[in-house]
Amino acid sequence: MTTPGIGILPRTKRLPQFAGMFAAVLLPWAFISLSIHSSLLSSTPLALSFAAIACITLFAGFPAGLVTTIVTTLVINHTLFTDQGLFALDARSLLRSAIIFAVGLLISAVFHRQRVIGNRLNLTLASLQARTDALSEAQQGGNSVAWTMNLGDKTIEWAEGGSRIFGRPFAELSTIDDAFQLIFEEDRLALAHAAESAVRAHQPFDCEFRVRWPDDEVHWIASHGSPSPQQAKVWRGVSIDVTDRKRAELALLRAEKLAAVGRLSATVAHEINNPLEAVTNLLYLANSDPSLSATTRGYLEQAEREVARLASIARHTLTFARPLGADGPSPINDVLDSVARMFQPKCFARDAKLRVLSDDSLLVSIPQDDLRQILTNLLSNACDALHSSGGIIEVETVRQGTRALILVRDNGTGVTPTDAERIFEPFFTTKVDIGTGIGLWVSRELVQKSGGRITLQTHGMPPGFQTMFRVELPLAPESVQAPDSARPAAEHAEVTPVKTP
Repeated sequence: MTTPGIGILPRTKRLPQFAGMFAAVLLPWAFISLSIHSSLLSSTPLALSFAAIACITLFAGFPAGLVTTIVTTLVINHTLFTDQGLFALDARSLLRSAIIFAVGLLISAVFHRQRVIGNRLNLTLASLQARTDALSEAQQGGNSVAWTMNLGDKTIEWAEGGSRIFGRPFAELSTIDDAFQLIFEEDRLALAHAAESAVRAHQPFDCEFRVRWPDDEVHWIASHGSPSPQQAKVWRGVSIDVTDRKRAELALLRAEKLAAVGRLSATVAHEINNPLEAVTNLLYLANSDPSLSATTRGYLEQAEREVARLASIARHTLTFARPLGADGPSPINDVLDSVARMFQPKCFARDAKLRVLSDDSLLVSIPQDDLRQILTNLLSNACDALHSSGGIIEVETVRQGTRALILVRDNGTGVTPTDAERIFEPFFTTKVDIGTGIGLWVSRELVQKSGGRITLQTHGMPPGFQTMFRVELPLAPESVQAPDSARPAAEHAEVTPVKTP
């Protein structure tokens, strides 16, 4: 039984040393014999012997090399220089043996040092590889990549094994002339300013920016860097993909805003209910006056309907708590006609045309108030997007299987790809002065609550149009079951703007 710690080498280490010692004894005899009997090596009989010393030292270490040197000295002295025996001790033999031993010892010492240096180098390389692997694993686990920037030639080197936070291989990044091409145009100025300020003050910098991947997906990158203490023009740092964190932050921010709006809407609904009831009663009393003309009575009836709609909106704003289909089914054409007439003055003010292409037979499973609010939001946005003159808004309703399509398109300013990605987010608006960012979000929620879908389309439309909102709503059962022969053809009408008093 072997006790640990008493200097006994394990089997894996004993075998090479045993083989080295064995070779240290046999190789000198073999090499010297080969040198004597070979005409090619006879002129340099010590060459193979000294080579054996070097090889055995490199293979088995200095002790084996020392044994080889001693054996070589004795064998050469006996074989080449004397016939007096292996251990002849005359002065000339001692001098020759001393010289051969010294040279062999020097060779053994030199190659032993090379062996030590080689072992150290191998250990260093193994340690470096282990650290490189650890860095790669850390980068992959942290969804990040380390980098080194040289301010002199403006080059960036990316650490091996880094996460592909730009969606491209890092070899491809080095071929891009301007790395700023990958960054959102809106974020380039802030990044450049942060980098310039950090370089000027020779202080670390931190900056967050967005990049677009080849598949058009947007990612957030947080970059941190600091100057190298040894090299003034070299900066080192790390860039981390923080897309998940930013999405969580935005979701939390939206949730907080929605909670605040919910509390505000409840307060507003409570406060305006009493005035609305008073106005409703006054309109009823005014409508009871027998002296009213038919035109005035029509205006009062329209006012009563609008006040009733306002009361309904006040009760249900941002709550979406009504049961599905409580007020359905809804005839699209009737609701669309009332909404289109409501936008007559706005279209007239902008010298615009409002065209309606509708199918009278379409009934959808959605409350009329919800459908009216959806159409109102879409037409309002279309009007706001029109140019000063020559604007066209076209609304088309189409039957598609068991669903109804409402297409609202305009030839206005259009929507940029960046804005199109966020167009349905709450509180996002492109109308800085008049927009609240609520209308399209509310429309999407109402559509989805009714089992439908709303999307934005910016291409593939009739010539001249820039933007189209596509609303899909489920048809009511009675509309689905109606035979094709009973469905009237679609009608194309142009709502002529009329200046109202």
